[in-house]
Formats: sequence, structure tokens, C-alpha cells
Amino acid sequence: MLLSLFVGIILVSCNDNELEIRQLGVIPVDETYANADDATANQLVAEIYVTAKNLVTGDWGIHYIASTTVKVADFWPGGSSSGDGSDYQKMAKMIDDSENSAYRDMYQRFYNIIYKSNLIVDKLNDGSPARKRVIAEAKAWRAWAMMRLTQLWGSAPLVDHVLDGINNSFTPGNTPSEESWIWIMQQFDEAASDLPSKSGLGGQKQIGGRWTAEACYAFKGQGYMWQNDYENAKIWLAKVINSNKYDLWTKTETMGPSSYGANTLLYKQNKSTPEAWVDGNDSYEYLSLFRTEADFCDEYLLEIDTDGDNNTITNTEPFWFWAYTGWRSDQIFTPGNCTNTQADGWGFINPTRTFGTAFCKHDGNSIRRRMSLATYYEVYNDFPYANNAARGVMSSGRLFSNQGYFRMKYYNHLDDLDEGRYASGQASGNRTNFPLMRYSNVLLLYAEAVCQSGSEGTANITGLQALNKVRNRAGLADAPSLDMNNPTYGIKAERRFELCMEDCDRYVDLIRWGDYKNFILDTTDNGVGDYWGTAFAWLVGFKNSNAPRPENAWDLSNYNVVYDEVLDKGSWNDKLMLWPFPYIEMMSNPNLVQNPGW
Repeated sequence: MLLSLFVGIILVSCNDNELEIRQLGVIPVDETYANADDATANQLVAEIYVTAKNLVTGDWGIHYIASTTVKVADFWPGGSSSGDGSDYQKMAKMIDDSENSAYRDMYQRFYNIIYKSNLIVDKLNDGSPARKRVIAEAKAWRAWAMMRLTQLWGSAPLVDHVLDGINNSFTPGNTPSEESWIWIMQQFDEAASDLPSKSGLGGQKQIGGRWTAEACYAFKGQGYMWQNDYENAKIWLAKVINSNKYDLWTKTETMGPSSYGANTLLYKQNKSTPEAWVDGNDSYEYLSLFRTEADFCDEYLLEIDTDGDNNTITNTEPFWFWAYTGWRSDQIFTPGNCTNTQADGWGFINPTRTFGTAFCKHDGNSIRRRMSLATYYEVYNDFPYANNAARGVMSSGRLFSNQGYFRMKYYNHLDDLDEGRYASGQASGNRTNFPLMRYSNVLLLYAEAVCQSGSEGTANITGLQALNKVRNRAGLADAPSLDMNNPTYGIKAERRFELCMEDCDRYVDLIRWGDYKNFILDTTDNGVGDYWGTAFAWLVGFKNSNAPRPENAWDLSNYNVVYDEVLDKGSWNDKLMLWPFPYIEMMSNPNLVQNPGW
């Protein structure tokens, strides 16, 4: 399949659906790269950014986030019913196999990134600083892709050159992960040497969504954490911290009138009446990360630029991610500041009871918790609606994959649509960027490296200060000391809640800590809970619609939730520690050895 994939890419890699610039496909490939000027080189590397965007947020780009969140049982697969999103339902029930299309699509898209990167590294002339930068970006992207392939599949083939069938086989065999990690670190080193750094705080917009030297340092530090090399991790993470070019985002918004933007006000004017409209609550305050106002902020080291224009390196329209993750408007009345009131919302990836309860007990009503998830009571009472009589779960049905918590991270805010587009009638197309590395992740990784190694590093802050920066931004008190497992202030809990549903952080963390198997087998509230993989949850609504607001957000006693039994549940198998090489790859590559048990 790698053979057909790479041959096919040659034919489509310059598709004018991806870049509205002159079509390079009419020029021989080698000539295009050998004779490329700066503008052409930028076009070629833009192809990689588009491919990365397609992996994370494109059509079925939901595979990436859905798979890595469902596998850690913090989120239900979601969809409309048990027959929807079968790839993820099988993962949750532990009955999936190598023919699962989610594995296939992600695997091929990672190698698509590597293929396009290899073309640039192998063939592009380096005759100017701009072209050297493009080559460095290609090295960074292929290092990132190989890093994820190695973490998820283990011995994925290391493809470090364009496959030509002569010097480099079209059917490469497995590569020991140790060998891949050496190459990955070298690539980040080489990339960083030719990549710019932003000018300082507030300088990210100049660079946009492109790679920087500091982004390479951050991912290199993350890679050393996977290898339990805490000393090297401290060195590279400290380089990011000591640059003084990154900081945590602290701005907040509310669900009330004080935060209504032009689109919400227009919706209120055109779709409601003063008698019917119900305002949201200004006391529901949340951190406004994952909103368009935070795009290119000082917290983001690398982000997918969702809404580029013709002058932006990552030019394309927004993809399907927001439709997949939007709340189901055919099962619940969606709020008046949510695009899913008027556009597609397919209801994938919903918080489980155990995750939501753990988050609420850890954070209370913090701005971080309310940025990430809301309770059903809050959704019903604290959000704005066009019709006071049309709120909550529809009386004609039930809300699938919901036990009383709603995902707010990636909430489809109406005010994150372009105002001109919305005014002209376009009710979809969220333009919010998608971060792949945040400074909070850097700080938590550094705190962990200090904790695990037992000694401070070279950063201009201590490991404990790094941890408390993240906790303080969330609205939590200082941790008294560094600890991995403390349920109140431990680093494991902090990473679980801070980074939920981002990249593949939670899944990778559980694997590298050696906690994954025990967590999945724990059916108490300290693990996956008693319904995970054994039942399908449906939220019906309130038991008593007149009951007062519960004192604690984790009090679900007034929610009516019913369950359908899962009849084809699987059971734990150690093969789940690695992902299977896709069936189609196994059939087409005689040199590829399947991971154990698959």
C-alpha cells in the first residue's frame, strides 16, 4: 500500500483543491524541486501543512482525536446511536481489528506527510535562506509524523528518503523503535538550526502556523520524556522556557451578554424575539483558549492554521472536524451561541461520567473546567437560547453517549465564524486554529522531568513553579510539592485535565507511565467506571426540572440516564498496548511484520 500511496501522491500532491496557486503537476517532479524559486518552495511546503491539517481536522480527521480519546475511556465515541462511528465503538468495546478504517486512514496520512517531506529534503535546492527554511520545516514535519507513528505503532517503518524501488524499497520492513528515536531527534536538531524563532511575546502572528526552532525543542523534549530520558528532556524543555517568548493565555469569556459577538447578536435579532430569547449567564466564565481570539497567541508553539488566506502558508478552508464534534441538534436543542443550531452537528466525542466527575472534583468550577466541559444543568440554565421553551434534550428522544457532561473544548462558537461569511448566510466554517503544542504542555513536561529525575534543570524557574503556573492559570491553589500521583495536585492528574482531547497526549502518557492496562481494567471511578464498554448511555433529561442547582457540579443525581446493554463486548488483551498495522498494508507489504496479537 505504501507503493500505491506514494505513486498516487505524485499525481495528486499538487491538487488545486488544496492550493489555489499555479498547478505544478504539469512539470516533472525532479525539475520542479531542482529549479524551485522561493515562491515555489513555499508552495511545496504548504502541501505538507495542508496534509497535516487533513490528518487532524480533515474529512474523517476526527479519527485522530477520536481514537486517542476513546482508547483512554475519558470520552464516549458518540454519534447518533450505537451503529454510528463503528470504528470508535469497536475500540471502546475492545473488539477492533486491523481492518478498522481509522487505523488505515491515520497510518496513510502520517506517511503522506513523510512522503511530501522527503521530496523536499531529497530534491529541493537550498539556494536561499527561504529554501533552507522550507527544508527545515519538512524535516520537522517528518520527525513529528515519525514520532507519532513510533509511539502508536511501535516498529513502524522508518522511511527517510523518497522510495524509488531501487535504492529504497517500496516495501520497507519494520524499524526498531530505538533506531527511529535516534533519527527523530536528529531531524528535530537539523530542523531547528535553520528555523526562525519568533521575535518575542506577541510575535507569533508574524510567523503564523509555521514551525519554529522552539517548537522543535518542545517536541524533542516530549520525545525524551517518552524514552524516560529526563536529563535530556530538561535541557530541551528549558530552552523553550528560558527563551521568554512564550506565556500562558489568561483571557476569559462568559456565556452571558458581556461576551456576545456580532454573530450571536445577529442570530438573536433574526432568529428570536425579545419574549422568547433567554440570555446566558455571565457567571459562567471560562478560559477562552480554543477560540479564534487565541489564534497565534503566546501559548501556542505549533498550531494548525484553520482559516488561512491566499497569502498564508496553510491556505485552505476549514474542514469537517467541527461538524463531527458539534452537538447533535436532532437530539438536543443547541444554544443560541452555537453554530450547530443552524449547521451540522454529529455528536462525536462526549465526556464519560467518570472523567467528568473526576475533572469537577479536581477543578470545581474553574475557568479551565468550564473551558473543557459543562454539566447538563449548566448547559440548560447558563447558556443563551433563542427560545426559552426549547432547551435541553428534546422530549421526542434521548441524547446518545451522554451521562450529564458536555464537551466544551472545541465547542462550535457562533462568534468564531467569519462575520462577513455569517452575515451572508454561511452557518458553518469555524476558523479557530488547532494547537499541536502548547506552552502549558511544556511546563508540565518540565515539572515531570524534574520530579522523575529528582533534581532541578537549567530553566529559569523550578519544576514546582512550572507546575503551579499551570495550576494558578486554571484558578487552583499552589501545589505544595512535586508529586506524580497525588489526586489533588499530582502531575498525572494535572496533565489529564489540562490536555484532554489534544493531540494524543493522554493516550501517550498512560502508555509511557505504564498505567494504561491498569486504568482500562479498573471499573471503579478511579478508572473507566462501571459502564465503559458494557453499555450505551442515553441522557433523557432531568428527573425533576424544578430542582435547584446542585451544590457540586459532579452531583448527577437529578439526571435521568438510561443504558442499553452492549452484547458484543470484548476484553483486555495486551495487544492493545500497540496499534495494528492496517490490514491493507500487511497484504501489500511482505516485509512488514504485524504487531503481536493483531
